[in-house]
Amino acid sequence: MVALLPVRSYVQLLAIVVCGNHGALQHAMPAHSAVGIRMSKVRNEYHLVSFDPGGTIGWAHFIYDLRAFSTPEAKVLRWLKHWECGEFEGTENEQVAECSRLIWRAKFGDMPYNTDTDVVAGALSRADFISEDFELTQMIGGKNLLSPVRINAKLDWECHRWGLTLNLQRRSMRTSVTPARLQMFGFDSPFRSNGAWSPTGRGKDAFAAVQHAIVWVRRVKEASRSKPWRAE
Repeated sequence: MVALLPVRSYVQLLAIVVCGNHGALQHAMPAHSAVGIRMSKVRNEYHLVSFDPGGTIGWAHFIYDLRAFSTPEAKVLRWLKHWECGEFEGTENEQVAECSRLIWRAKFGDMPYNTDTDVVAGALSRADFISEDFELTQMIGGKNLLSPVRINAKLDWECHRWGLTLNLQRRSMRTSVTPARLQMFGFDSPFRSNGAWSPTGRGKDAFAAVQHAIVWVRRVKEASRSKPWRAE
């Protein structure tokens, strides 16, 4: 029998192995040519970035007005300002670098509807970052078997260096968000001309990332019912 550590332990261990002693992820921030150091002053925004780690990393980015969470009656879709999704290509480290740039831009600027800082003292913007947790369901897969663990470890370290938190969400939680339901609410896949989503083939990883984003925002909305957010 193989003794398995909790997933978070794998993430922490790999973060030390990959990033310790000023390793490969010790760039201070994404390249200035892409981001610069400008910080936006847009208020009342909530940015949600989600990832589906693996051989191809799927990503999704949703931007809401904080008023979606300011009262129990507020409809989340009513206050959706922007959303997009996609899939990164290249080597594992190249894809992680793209994820890091997306996290940085969503939090600090150079994206549509830029953010400034967390909701701490009032109505400034906030951001959450989500990635699918690793669940060992098979013992085959070669060197890519633990790719999601390595990716989450690197992203966890990147978020930590910037004072952010990477939240892990179980794979099983996203299965209730079906392709038909996404389209019913107006979320069409950019990978097919008819807008249909598919859990297989091209676009499947972006689909998973969108699923995670929808599940997370539901959880945020539910939590806000007892603790409404402040918005100007």
